[in-house]
Amino acid sequence: MAQKILYLFFFLSGIAGLGYEILWTRMLAVSLGHETMSTLAVLTAFFGGLALGAWFLDRPVSRSSRPRLWYAGLELLIGLWALALLLLIPQLNPVAASLIGVDPTTIRHWTISFCYPFILLLPATFALGGTLPAMERLFTQLNRKQRAVGGLYSVNTLGAMLGTFATTFFIMPLVGLHITGILLATLNIFAALGVFLFIPTPQEKGQSTGKDLSSFSDNNEISRGRIYCILFATGLLGIGFEVLMVRVLSQLFANTVFSFAAILTVYLFGTAAGAACYQRSLRYPKSRHTLTSLLRATGLCCLITVFLLQYAEVLFTALQGMIGTGFWAAVFVEMVTALFFLFLPTVAMGALFSHLAQSLRRSDGGVGHALCCNTLGSAAAPLLFGVILLPAWGMKVTLLVAATGYLLLLPQFRRADFLPTALPASIALGLALLPASYRFIHLTDGETVQEYRQGIMASVAVVQDTNKALHLKVNNHLQMGGTTSVFSDRRQALLPLLLHPAPETALFLGLGTGATIAGVAGYPGLQADGVELLPEVIDLIPWFSKATGDLSKAKNLHFIAADARRFVTATEKQYDLVVADLFHPSRDGAGSLYTVEHFTAIRHLLSEDGIFCQWLPLYQLDLEMFKVISKTFLQAFPEGQAFLGHYSLDYPIIALVGAKKPLRFPENWYRKRLSSKGMRHMATSFGYDSGYSLLGTFLAGHAELRKYTAASPINTDAHPVVLFQAPRFAYSNPASPHTRLLALIAAFEQPDPETVLAEAITEEDMFARERLPAYWRARNSFLRVGVDVQRPRNVRQLYEQVSDPLLKVVRKSIDFSAAYYPLLSIAYDLYPEDQEASRHLLSKLERANPTRREAFVLRQRLFSQEN
Repeated sequence: MAQKILYLFFFLSGIAGLGYEILWTRMLAVSLGHETMSTLAVLTAFFGGLALGAWFLDRPVSRSSRPRLWYAGLELLIGLWALALLLLIPQLNPVAASLIGVDPTTIRHWTISFCYPFILLLPATFALGGTLPAMERLFTQLNRKQRAVGGLYSVNTLGAMLGTFATTFFIMPLVGLHITGILLATLNIFAALGVFLFIPTPQEKGQSTGKDLSSFSDNNEISRGRIYCILFATGLLGIGFEVLMVRVLSQLFANTVFSFAAILTVYLFGTAAGAACYQRSLRYPKSRHTLTSLLRATGLCCLITVFLLQYAEVLFTALQGMIGTGFWAAVFVEMVTALFFLFLPTVAMGALFSHLAQSLRRSDGGVGHALCCNTLGSAAAPLLFGVILLPAWGMKVTLLVAATGYLLLLPQFRRADFLPTALPASIALGLALLPASYRFIHLTDGETVQEYRQGIMASVAVVQDTNKALHLKVNNHLQMGGTTSVFSDRRQALLPLLLHPAPETALFLGLGTGATIAGVAGYPGLQADGVELLPEVIDLIPWFSKATGDLSKAKNLHFIAADARRFVTATEKQYDLVVADLFHPSRDGAGSLYTVEHFTAIRHLLSEDGIFCQWLPLYQLDLEMFKVISKTFLQAFPEGQAFLGHYSLDYPIIALVGAKKPLRFPENWYRKRLSSKGMRHMATSFGYDSGYSLLGTFLAGHAELRKYTAASPINTDAHPVVLFQAPRFAYSNPASPHTRLLALIAAFEQPDPETVLAEAITEEDMFARERLPAYWRARNSFLRVGVDVQRPRNVRQLYEQVSDPLLKVVRKSIDFSAAYYPLLSIAYDLYPEDQEASRHLLSKLERANPTRREAFVLRQRLFSQEN
């Protein structure tokens, strides 16, 4: 009975342990950032504290006659310190971000990113390292002849698997990070009290002797020093293989917070299964022979996985076709795919670690030392394989290094070992010669990859289509603009630029192809900083010079490779403009850029007349998530407003605009704004030809937004709604983007012009209160007309479809040109085919808007001979 209770408590401890790793990583990322340097430093700090605890607590725990008290005390310390961290981390995060700075050296970045979490987490991680040796000692004292390492490791890892799955998929989305931390701490405290109250002391059960507790490893054929080295190397290779597999599968998976959780869940499940198999089947092994077999089997399983990986896209697509769409269906597909490739290697890894740890176990300790060496290897793996080897050697070679590394650890090589070892070695050689790159880039007919970068955090590709247009793809999923989206990209810079009277400093968060920040290149008197998380994206910007111009010659632009959230927290500069890119809310890490804490930090960056513009990709989020982000935005900018980026039905984008002061504009402000050098040409080239064309994109004021979002939650660091809810959109089969756009249009059908117009002083100000609502009505009608337009085969069919509906739109507003100019083009294109129809259309267009001369001029030019 005591054995089953101990298994239960160690299972609960495993749930809490992995839950903490996920929780603390999320909490620390808001200050340290999502750069590889920061992520690796946090992981190394976590593993480093665990390794220290495992090493230094091993012998004291093993020599103690009361391991029950040790275990209870360690669990209690973990739980209490975890509760303290819920208060400490939010208070210390801004200090850490400031210490790192906006553009730190590598040494400074690594040192602070490592030391801050290492010291902060050390009481808990140190205690975590001692739980396995303490539990193993207690277990064997109560079950003197049972070797327990494999069983305990399996149960604890199985708990870690459940902790990963439950924490990510259910607990944190439901109750937020702080309540999750309290629940996890409760598990530790429960385990501590349970062991203390329900497990008998060794005196009650009978004190074990050193002889009873010693294992076969006291007479082991392999030296302890060599086993330490093998443990370090297997930890290095095992986690290195996981890191590489995550990078490969990220090209297929949706790359949400749930994608990584799915892979980690499968990894832990396989490891637990391997440890359980070892415990059940290999209780009395011959150490050298078993070690040789397990190393060979692990290498072989990894090599088989490397071979099968070239068919990953086929498998993933087939599973999607069979299982369908929806959140849980998509998660299931990702987990099954991960299971297919990771299960066998992780089973072998779990059995291998159990054997090595059991081999070291002696009457005075050893299990903790085994855990320490393996953990240190695990901590070094992401840096070696993800940062150094992968960019230098490529995916295939680095995978083969991780797989064949196990064969180099064989304790000895005899003639009888030749054939069993030759098989995996031959597979490795064949794979090295196989022309497979493990690049999964979805290309349509005629598309080609112009350049590919296997970066530290992601793979980035420049893709050219059949029209010679270039596009930027990250991890095969996220398309970050291209040469065909210049109109939209440039307007993302122009809208906030034109709303500000005279900006001198600007900050662009997210660069993509550089087409947006190119909108301020060479702008007189303006200095602009551009922050981009992926250095590879910055390196590839010159590919898009057709859309951006030569940005290397723009002396007023400064690019920085950094995490946007940390940069905003750390910088001491103030900006007149802050423009945030179209961050895909579903992608892991983007949710922290939509929190009230981040928006508030940006508000503090703004100068007194500063403007912040957050762009939202309506084509990549549902209306519920739009409401969450908008309501969160209003917490930092109570006078916030919403604007349309353009009138695209396929890729609608929304701008949330906020400032420290209410934004109100007189009728003549835009004419004055365009009087500056070069401003008129820049604005009119991208559709902002009048104040009405700019304010005509106004969608809603703060009152309308507040009413629309009243029932929505707020996205905070403590309760990251976007992080966990936005991915459901990526996994679903949503309606067309125009459906969501028209729903917004309907919700804000009659915005109040007083929200955006200054107090009426002149006669023109009075007229603006009539002309601007007329513009909005025409805009809304224009968008609705676009939904009904079928793809025309020729200009005649287009004329028959849209001429009457667009003429009705033109009649609604004398200022709305988005319907006027298409009708001019149709009339011009129709002239060679049907002159009478062309003349008829131009005449109608003149009557629909007599204030404009373009239709009259074109009619005169086309039909001048007749006149």
